[in-house]
Amino acid sequence: MKNIILIGFLGLLIFSSCENQFLEKPQGSDLNVDTVFVSQQNSLSAISQAYAMSLTSGLTLLDYDPGREHGVFQGVIAHFSGELNAIKFNWEESWKISRVGFMADAGNGAPLSSDGFNFNYKSIRQSNLVIENIDKVVDMTDDEKEVVKAEMKTLIAYRYQEMFKRYGGVPLVKSSLSANDDLKISRASLQETLDYIVQLCDEAAPVLPASQERIYKGRVTKGVALAIKAEALLFAARPLFNSTTPYLDLGENNSLICFGNTDKQRWQDAINASKAVLDWAAASGCHIIDTNSPLDDYGTAVSTPNNPEVILAYKNQFPIPGPNGHYYSPHGPSGGANAMSFWMLKQYAKEDGSEQEWAHEEASYAEYASKMNEMEPRYKASAAAAGFDAWNNPNDEHWTSTVLANSSTWSGRGGTEGCGRRVKFWYHAGTRDWFEFPLYRLAETYLGLAEAYNELGKADLALPYLNVIRDRAGLPDITETNQEQLRKIIRREWAVEFYEENHQLWDVKHWKHEDIANGIIGGIKKGFAFTYVNGSYGLVADDYLTYVTEEKYTGFWNTNQYLEPIPAYEINKGYLIQNPGY
Repeated sequence: MKNIILIGFLGLLIFSSCENQFLEKPQGSDLNVDTVFVSQQNSLSAISQAYAMSLTSGLTLLDYDPGREHGVFQGVIAHFSGELNAIKFNWEESWKISRVGFMADAGNGAPLSSDGFNFNYKSIRQSNLVIENIDKVVDMTDDEKEVVKAEMKTLIAYRYQEMFKRYGGVPLVKSSLSANDDLKISRASLQETLDYIVQLCDEAAPVLPASQERIYKGRVTKGVALAIKAEALLFAARPLFNSTTPYLDLGENNSLICFGNTDKQRWQDAINASKAVLDWAAASGCHIIDTNSPLDDYGTAVSTPNNPEVILAYKNQFPIPGPNGHYYSPHGPSGGANAMSFWMLKQYAKEDGSEQEWAHEEASYAEYASKMNEMEPRYKASAAAAGFDAWNNPNDEHWTSTVLANSSTWSGRGGTEGCGRRVKFWYHAGTRDWFEFPLYRLAETYLGLAEAYNELGKADLALPYLNVIRDRAGLPDITETNQEQLRKIIRREWAVEFYEENHQLWDVKHWKHEDIANGIIGGIKKGFAFTYVNGSYGLVADDYLTYVTEEKYTGFWNTNQYLEPIPAYEINKGYLIQNPGY
């Protein structure tokens, strides 16, 4: 197995042109399996292709994607979730979805949804092809082949988990399928979909290695399979699915979007699965980074490749490409489109744990600067304030306020509409122009345990897990034991700890958050406005005069948006049930 190294984007680039039939056998994808699987070396292309395809769900790290095979772009997920303020132009998808929501058909034959629904099945098919053909390889041992099969099962489980939280029950495709197979596979129930995810993880975990050598980081481990299972069970326990009635009635098909009962055992199942992740972590060198230097510790955890807190990352060590990918780079042409919303800023505390108050009437920039300097370390590791050098790249000329303001149109976007420009993922990056997006960090397990124990009325057991994350953040311990109040605190910690890590959108939906239509997804969106010495925009602190909080636009929310639509062109074929309200 040591010769099999994950080859970044190779598979993705090879597999970039496939047709729209999501269960149809893609043209030329087999690459002649008898040739590909003749040797260990040749099989590398199929294995790396499966990784590259499977781990892209919802990521906007890729170049322009007109077919939306990998999801929407221009920061849609973070904008719609309430983390960012929508960008300004009505042709941008962030603008559209923030104002009209996800759509089964955007009017051009392509859906607006947070992942590439069809591409889910292309990636699953690739993993199934490897499972079905790896035994043909003559220079691998049986044990090595079983590990590869377990890796593929884990990738399939990951993709189904991503669909589970977006759509509910989905078609379960358990083989690669051929043109002679019945391709009209109906949606499985919510329970059947969950059971299949758990089954795949349970089959894979005992076979996978507990850890990988540094050179093979990016390959899945036992911990990845356990983390996927824990996440699926946590979503199953949350109120959206764990309910006697669905969010909208789907008649005889309610089992696609709701379990039909409320069962506290689902929370206990999530606890058991999360504890298994912690047991694996303790034995495998995976741990929360806490050296009593909160900004550095959090910055390392979310930014530094191969750090000991990351369970799985999207392994990309190439420059973030294209107009879409540059959204993630504060130095790229779209980097200004990452303005933190006022709602998101309010989730952060001051470094002493108390609440920060921001001016709703015009106040001096000196007040703004003083308040920004009081913010907790996770804010400083995630955002750059107007007129400030990036706290997470100190004394680095590549990360000064002047450089940041001159790149990516700070004025009117990251600067004047938002409450900080995102620099998260770039801790001590210097001139590095790539990063590895964290798909699973161990912090998720701790917050999942805190949430689940609190929902079972066991605050005494929830607090130790919550306070592990608070302590790393440099904040005082929480002692609150009232279930409702502790629930709010835990949800706030989720928002801050996983800012822009593709958690918030599904967290607030599956919690059925009470403010989902009141400033998070829907409702009034606020940001900051500044005045300047030169009347235009600022580069350094001396260029700013005043700041104020003001309304920017009204976000869209409708009950149908709890789950996303299946593309209309698939529904129109007559064998899939659409989610309600589309």
